[in-house]
Amino acid sequence: MHDPASSSPDMPPRSQSSGPAWDPDGGDVGYEMAHEIVGNVIAWYSRQLLLARRSGDEQRLDELKAGRQECVEDQDRLREAGPEEIARIVAVYAARLKELEASEAQPES
Repeated sequence: MHDPASSSPDMPPRSQSSGPAWDPDGGDVGYEMAHEIVGNVIAWYSRQLLLARRSGDEQRLDELKAGRQECVEDQDRLREAGPEEIARIVAVYAARLKELEASEAQPES
C-alpha cells in the first residue's frame, strides 16, 4: 500500500500552501500549475462579473466578459501547448493575477 505522505520519485512533494507556489526563476512548470493559475484569473473575472451584474454596470460587464473569455481560450490552449508556451502563459497569468488583485485593493478614482 502506498503511503500518500511520501512522494514518488517522479512526483515532487506537495506544497502545504493554499495557492500555487510558482517561482518564475524556479524552472519548469507543468500543465496542472498553468491550468490552476489561469483558473485563478478566471475565478477573479467570475467574481467581478457577479458584482458588475448586481450593480448594473453594462460597460464593465462587457469588459469583464471579454477578459474572462480570453482566459478560457488560453486555458483551452494549454492542452496542446509545449513547455515553452506553458511557461509563457504561466508568467503572463501570474503577473495578471497579481495586477488584478492589486487593483481590487485600491479604490477606483
